[in-house]
Amino acid sequence: MSQLKFFPFFFIFLFSLRIFAEFDENAGRSPVFVKKGEPHLAIEWAVPLKKNQVQVNRREEAGVTFFGDGLLVAARSGELHFFGKNGELRSTAVFEGECTVAPVAVDETHALVPVSNSVFMLELVTAKKGKKTEYSWKVLWNITGKATVAAQPFIYEDKFVLIQFHDSAIYVVDKESGELKNMYSDYENSEELAVVRLAPPVVVGGKIVFGFSDGTITFFMLRDEGKVDLVPYYKFKTANAMKRFEKRDFFDILSFVQIEDSILFSGGEYGGVIVDGKPVKLENMEDLELMKYENGFAGFGRRGIFLFDENGKFKAQPFKSMNYVTNLVLGNGFAVAMTSGEGPMLGDTDAFIHLLSPDFTKDHYSMMIPNGVSSNAVCDRNSLYFVSDMGVLYKFKVLK
Repeated sequence: MSQLKFFPFFFIFLFSLRIFAEFDENAGRSPVFVKKGEPHLAIEWAVPLKKNQVQVNRREEAGVTFFGDGLLVAARSGELHFFGKNGELRSTAVFEGECTVAPVAVDETHALVPVSNSVFMLELVTAKKGKKTEYSWKVLWNITGKATVAAQPFIYEDKFVLIQFHDSAIYVVDKESGELKNMYSDYENSEELAVVRLAPPVVVGGKIVFGFSDGTITFFMLRDEGKVDLVPYYKFKTANAMKRFEKRDFFDILSFVQIEDSILFSGGEYGGVIVDGKPVKLENMEDLELMKYENGFAGFGRRGIFLFDENGKFKAQPFKSMNYVTNLVLGNGFAVAMTSGEGPMLGDTDAFIHLLSPDFTKDHYSMMIPNGVSSNAVCDRNSLYFVSDMGVLYKFKVLK
């Protein structure tokens, strides 16, 4: 365990940020002038997660997770930081490997942390020393696969942890003991399975739905009758999936959300919905990360933000972007979209954060973030937390 501190160049960095900031992406980086009474973003603090602020050679892919009264921040370097919401670093755990998948908060004192090809169940330990509280981590169990972890671990019925790896293996692990109960493995085309980002599974009609890097989506049954078993029930492959995914683009994604007793999905060259056990293609559904939104669904990705009704029918594209939209988070009467640079491994072009109206139709304010944001961002009322691709943890306030 080690701890990082605020670096001396913190204020210099904020001054530099101000120079880089306040450019409008759609207006060729012309300055943004905040109108009186118009909502805008204001930086509250920024903490570098590493000493060298030169562009990293890989994106920060894991990001931020709310945990108790603070934040878990997983860095590509294999460090797990526990921050308070005022920017104070409480503790840092250092692992051998890389964090490319965001941690999962199990409860207020336990977290699942993917590191390379392993997942750790950690318990937060606190100790009072005078008026000061000291924080440390206790490893309760860890389990290791043969390939890197492909998606956030999924807790099923508060009894099992389902862990998916990039070689198409799924481990069924006892949540309390960490014992491997069983596994599902399909090694077909496993050599190609290394890039596509996968959504966490969802439960639909008692079936657990997983996506795989070759474009396959599979519905599983989990049997717990003496012996635990994960049994494939139904599967299908998105059209031309391998042809599409062989490009090995960093931004390739296979995403799905529950829609009534089925799923809405996006991946490969098309997306759609399952009707009577068959995939049906829908308009403007390709290359999007999907999320539930009001009475319908929103999707964000390569071309901006798209809205769909409760049946998955395309409604509108309220926001367009030349950069890839990596995050769309909803706050108290606002939304924030984040973009990333276009390099396959490097964020080699600057990108932006956009403060939007809650229906995404109005861009109130945009600010340049050097190299952009690829990792998971979170929003708490009027506060926004994220890690930039240069390895800086930010907190922004939304001012109205």
